Amino acid sequence: MFEFANKFKIENRWIGEGQPVYIIAEAGLSHFGEEQKAYELVDLAVSAGADAVKFQVFDVKEMLVRDQKEWIDRLSPRQLPYEAFVRIQKYCKTKGITFFATAHDEKSLDFLTEINIPVYKIGSGELGNLGYFKKIACLGKPVIFSTGMYKFSDIELALDIFREENNKNVSILHCVTSYPTPAFDVSLLTVQKIKEKLSVISGYSDHTEGMHIPLAAVALGAKVLEKHITLDFNIPNAQDWKVSCGPENLKTFVSHVRDIEGALSFRESGPTKLEKNSKVWATKSLVFKDNMLKGAIVKESDFIAKRPGNGLPPSKIISLVGKKLNNDIGKDLPLTLEDFI
Repeated sequence: MFEFANKFKIENRWIGEGQPVYIIAEAGLSHFGEEQKAYELVDLAVSAGADAVKFQVFDVKEMLVRDQKEWIDRLSPRQLPYEAFVRIQKYCKTKGITFFATAHDEKSLDFLTEINIPVYKIGSGELGNLGYFKKIACLGKPVIFSTGMYKFSDIELALDIFREENNKNVSILHCVTSYPTPAFDVSLLTVQKIKEKLSVISGYSDHTEGMHIPLAAVALGAKVLEKHITLDFNIPNAQDWKVSCGPENLKTFVSHVRDIEGALSFRESGPTKLEKNSKVWATKSLVFKDNMLKGAIVKESDFIAKRPGNGLPPSKIISLVGKKLNNDIGKDLPLTLEDFI
């Protein structure tokens, strides 16, 4: 019976069940057509500790119909030639970070196949483009795809293609295609539903401002996390910078992700080592409210619980009521079982 993998490898890094969150620094088009800036984006991702840096590759004429002059004029200056990405890929290798990209047209997809990227990312814009999904599924490599604008039935149609091609290494990222996405529109519980209903590795591709929403996705079980990065803000006719981390906060974002995933555990075995260090100071012991004389029969009202917890615990009170004191005991002094007969 076909089952999607609950973990798979991208280069030397496992992702999925029991593995650290796979953090993708989405550089996208934030190079604005400048190759040197693309290298700087790689450096930013590396210095922050991201697992991968991802770009978007396209040929404007292949991606857009010719009457879309406004979009052609807007995107043409941001198009890097294929040979630039060959150099960027080599640069990523020297820096020890995984390079891959989203291809927005089939010519660009063929290019990415030629340079042997380790994982394919399918953008939300390929909704319904099942031939494109099939072409990628046939390549037999891991695939990550975003689901902005999708219904669950659309996701299931795409997954059917991977089943047909026996490609088990798929991760699905919940995503909302608006920039920026308001918090009320994120529907973040979808991250959990994708895993529960579709039995695949689920993640989240973020288009919100700040970092709190994607961090919440980690707490909800996202195993792949994509966050836009940029070096430039307040850029006209651009939208990714509105939802990006930059040099001032990307490292903090990655650090917060690691903190949260480190906190995601369940403990049945009692206090931690650190809690044990706090236990004596933080808990309480039984003491007498007033001075007590030898031979007195103690009543429950004679006791009070006070810090520190270095004496008899309050849970012992019932077993002590009605016993006789073995010696004189002053108020607020620690008690032992030998004080009672």
